[in-house]
Amino acid sequence: MSISSTIKQKIEQFEPGQVFDYGDIPVYQEAPSAVVKAMSRLLKKGEIKRLSKGLFYKPKRGIFGELKPSDSELLKTILYKRGRLRGYITGTALYNQLGLTTQLPRTITVAIQGGRQEKNFGTLRAKLVKSRAPVKAADVMILQYLDVLQDINDIPDANANETLVRMAKRFSKLDDKQVKRAKTLVCHFYTTKVVALTGLLLEYTGKDTTCRLKKSLNPLTRFKIGLDIKQWPECRDWNIR
Repeated sequence: MSISSTIKQKIEQFEPGQVFDYGDIPVYQEAPSAVVKAMSRLLKKGEIKRLSKGLFYKPKRGIFGELKPSDSELLKTILYKRGRLRGYITGTALYNQLGLTTQLPRTITVAIQGGRQEKNFGTLRAKLVKSRAPVKAADVMILQYLDVLQDINDIPDANANETLVRMAKRFSKLDDKQVKRAKTLVCHFYTTKVVALTGLLLEYTGKDTTCRLKKSLNPLTRFKIGLDIKQWPECRDWNIR
């Protein structure tokens, strides 16, 4: 089968509106120049469309004409590379998803392993920031929870006490493996403030009664979060105010 036929066959397998790149074409590694030329011919015929440099999509026809890829499909191009997860949603979009704020941001913040940049697809704008820790699918939820604690005083239309109550409910659902992973990630990649807040939540939810996190903190360091001591009496043990 010729390269052109192989490419056409592969593209036929894509859903209308699906975004792809050269790496999604099986023969690209073997004959990159030939694939680029074949894709160029498909572009001229209108069988595929260019989204941005190196990114293409299979046109989707709607009642009112051709439709561009959905925002969720565009977001995948940022979150994944060569089929592998490289980032996760954080910032205000995450806090909205978790029910911590009602605000919906115009620009979605994505934490990735790499440099800072911005993406503008017209209907979707994204700001890419460097992730604190290596991004692995199994760690994403925990990293998002730790990001919340990192930004606990900067979440729009929320206060620290309310945020911590909501996060306590989520921490209470972590299993032993996730708790262990959370302690490892927070100690290696986050600030001491987040270490203290994580320790407080794990203690409050009965998920961890050891002193590992507490021992990693300087006993003279104080963390000004603005918590209600009556609501969170355990915060004194973690030097949180």
